[in-house]
Parts: sequence; structure tokens; C-alpha cells
Amino acid sequence: EYILPCSRSDPELNNCIKRSFNHLRSYVVNGLKDLDVPPLDPLHIKEMAMDNNAGAVQVKALFTDILVKGGSNYTIKDVRADINKYRIDVSVMLPRVEIRGKYEIVGRVLLLPVQSNGDFWTEFLNISAIGKLYGREVERDGEKYMNIDKIFLDFNMKNARFKVKDKVNSGNVLGEAINQFLNTNALELVQEMRPAAAQSISKLAKQLINSAFNRIPLRVWLLD
Repeated sequence: EYILPCSRSDPELNNCIKRSFNHLRSYVVNGLKDLDVPPLDPLHIKEMAMDNNAGAVQVKALFTDILVKGGSNYTIKDVRADINKYRIDVSVMLPRVEIRGKYEIVGRVLLLPVQSNGDFWTEFLNISAIGKLYGREVERDGEKYMNIDKIFLDFNMKNARFKVKDKVNSGNVLGEAINQFLNTNALELVQEMRPAAAQSISKLAKQLINSAFNRIPLRVWLLD
């Protein structure tokens, strides 16, 4: 019921794949247990590491106990597929994503040393993203499947807000200064951290997508 199959020979294959991905929205909210896909809204992430060593923001960050809300409100705007090469490019829009969790960060921001840990909350609005999926056909027990080898991701957003509760500096002038700096420079910080963030998100997306693809034979969703 959650799979809308497409045909390799369909001249409107791109639109068919787009419809299939958008059709999944209402199902992935609560997860797909038989495909080992966790609930997407909210999505619980145990940890995510980020390492940005270029530009004005050079930090190593570890985020844990992450809760992401709004991920299921995606809309696939465009798909371009070369299905014989198992290559799919996807354009996605998200109106709002809210993320909260715990963080540890060390590094330099604008040449100033930064070392902090505590709780964080962030909101991203009007996100547009492009994902490039590179896959291949694999065979197991006489069945053929698609496996994603790598994903390249890039994204932009119209607005961002941050709030951190630094366990070291909370409640004092420095703690307030950190929050003011984050929000005054929110989009600039996102831009600086975008390559590192995209790499971390791509890694997570690859795990989630392969979890499904490795359980659905090609013959079920891609007809000859």
C-alpha cells in the first residue's frame, strides 16, 4: 500500500518516482516496521558528529539525544533519474524543521576559542535541498535490490534560529552573549557549517534509505 511501483520504460518515469516518494509521506511519519525504517516525525538520532575545519567557523561538534520534528512535511519538487545507472537526483522542500538535543563543541569562531556543552534548540525555515543518489544493483538469495553507495547533498534555507543552554556559561553575561551571537549571525553560521552538516545528514540519509531498499526487491517497485 505504501509502494507505488514505476516502470523502467515509462516515458514519465521521473514523475512516477516523484509521486512514489511523495506518496510515502503519510506512511513514514510513524515508521515502516517491516522495512526497519524508524518514525520520521519525530526522528530520534542517537548522535551526529560534525567537523568543520575551514572558514570563519572551525569547530568539532558532537550532537547527541537528537529529536527532529518536521521531517515528514517534505515535498519532492523534482526528480531526474538515470535508472539504468541507478542514479537519482531529487529536489526537496521543507517548510520548517525543529531540532533539539545535547551538544559538545570545541574550536574557533572568528579566531575566538570556543569550548561549550549543554542543550540546544534550533529552527530552520523554508529549506530547499538537492540530493544526488548514486546506487547499484546487488543480488541476494536470487533477488535483486538497489543499494545506495553514496549521497551528495546541498541545501539552503530562508531563516534560522538557535538557542543554547551552555552548562558552563548558562545564566551569565557570556551565556546570553553566545545566544545573541548565534541568532545575529544564524544564516552566516549555517552557511559556514553547510558542507560539514550536509556530509553528516547524507550519512544518516544513506542509512535510512538503504534500510528500505535492502528489503524491497527491485521487481516490487521498479517494473521491467
